[in-house]
Amino acid sequence: KSLGSVWEVCRKCVGISYANGVALSADGAWVAVVETNLNRVLRFWLRDADCRGGGVGGGGGACPRAGETDVLIDKLPGTPDGISRAPDGGFWLALVAPLSPLPRHLAAWPRLRTLLSHLLPWVAPFAVGSWGAVVKLDERGRPVEALYDPDGSHVATVSAATEVGGRLFLGNLGGRGVSVLQL
Repeated sequence: KSLGSVWEVCRKCVGISYANGVALSADGAWVAVVETNLNRVLRFWLRDADCRGGGVGGGGGACPRAGETDVLIDKLPGTPDGISRAPDGGFWLALVAPLSPLPRHLAAWPRLRTLLSHLLPWVAPFAVGSWGAVVKLDERGRPVEALYDPDGSHVATVSAATEVGGRLFLGNLGGRGVSVLQL
């Protein structure tokens, strides 16, 4: 694809509050877009959904069309950052910090929000304590597993997660390396 066709898709995703991570579905029908400030992941449809058999996910309801956006998952236990597709077609969602009302309050000031996001590795331990988490989602966006480091002693401020060969590689905002977890 040319950069022009990619840009057209991105322009259709207007109004997203701090889009942070993206991952393509296994069938290429939609892209997951992390909306950090609203603690959720959106699903932007690249082509019409195949709704034979009861709608998206078999749950009935309207059949999404190309260019439409819906919520893949919300009500998360932490602030989402990166998302990547897992080898089984599901996703790994990195949660950079436990929930805080601060990002929503800063939504009107994107430059201040961006500045503070770059300071997160140094501010988070004082504001919310050390914490690390990733959530495994199935191909429909349903949580199937959550991995936590409640005190951040092994990994904290997880910003990215990638599964390869039975291992989960975790990037983090404040660490000096990559953490590796055998699955």
